[in-house]
Amino acid sequence: MYLQRIDLSVIKREGYWDEAALDICEKESGRLQEARWIGSDLYRQMYAASRYSALAKAVLPIRQMGGIIDEHRMLQLTRLEYQTDAHTGRITGMASKNNGYCFYEEMEPDSLFLEEYARTVIEAFGRKGLDNVYVHQFRMYIDFHNISYIRRQYEGSCDIKKLKAYAKAAKRPLDYSSSSRLHNRKLRKDLGKYERQMNDKVKSKNGLSEFIIRMRKDQYGIAGQFVTQWDYLRLDQKTGRIDSDPKNYTIEEYKPIVETESFNYCRNDRVRVNGMTKLHTLLDVKPANSQTGYENDLKKEGKKYWAADKVYKEKYR
Repeated sequence: MYLQRIDLSVIKREGYWDEAALDICEKESGRLQEARWIGSDLYRQMYAASRYSALAKAVLPIRQMGGIIDEHRMLQLTRLEYQTDAHTGRITGMASKNNGYCFYEEMEPDSLFLEEYARTVIEAFGRKGLDNVYVHQFRMYIDFHNISYIRRQYEGSCDIKKLKAYAKAAKRPLDYSSSSRLHNRKLRKDLGKYERQMNDKVKSKNGLSEFIIRMRKDQYGIAGQFVTQWDYLRLDQKTGRIDSDPKNYTIEEYKPIVETESFNYCRNDRVRVNGMTKLHTLLDVKPANSQTGYENDLKKEGKKYWAADKVYKEKYR
């Protein structure tokens, strides 16, 4: 990774850090670049030391990566640039522009920072529910980091084998216990007809990072692949941002876009924090309902065609 000379004033100006966080950074003057790697050890120390409110800390990494909501209600991180596959044009990775803020390349799906960030979101929104479109949609970029990390760092003939290689190397067993109903969508005209489960949900040990696995080959790909919106979202070559216009996607492409994984701010509703309950529903489930106004137009359009059916039986565990 290319390093440039930077000083504390640049870290403060570009990172919106408060003085408490900068005090930590000043003591580590030889590692200033790490302050821009979201999830690195130094970034975690600064994040923990910051005296900002939980709400301010929840939006801090989004601000650092230039978060805006575009005309189609999608969160765009404008200080990032994306790598694409030369043959398929699919987005394969993300990096910072001009050596700025981006996720730390070595941050694991079970990382301490992602746990700490989730706890910050619980503190900020756990009593009233998640009502911030930036924080809700930020999950899709955490997802992309996790998927890219597994695909880049581990060997295997398909995504599930790479994911299992990660779990073995990290000594963190995967969680196969969650229902995959919301990730097995059907055209609305087929609701009520039983169909065999196609996709399975697998979560990290801490229950926060999740991966959707295609269990049988179909028109979308081979068995063992991740089912993810990031294999179908495209780059707008003029702006360098994610193409968020629903008109530029087909009904068939909407299916994996709405079946995609989703980072969880709380692993399940059994978790209680300072008297707060039903946190998974309040922070992860309700904001993803198309009626709440926190989903982007692409997801809302896709859910008009593809719905989760109550007629569903979990086959894979």
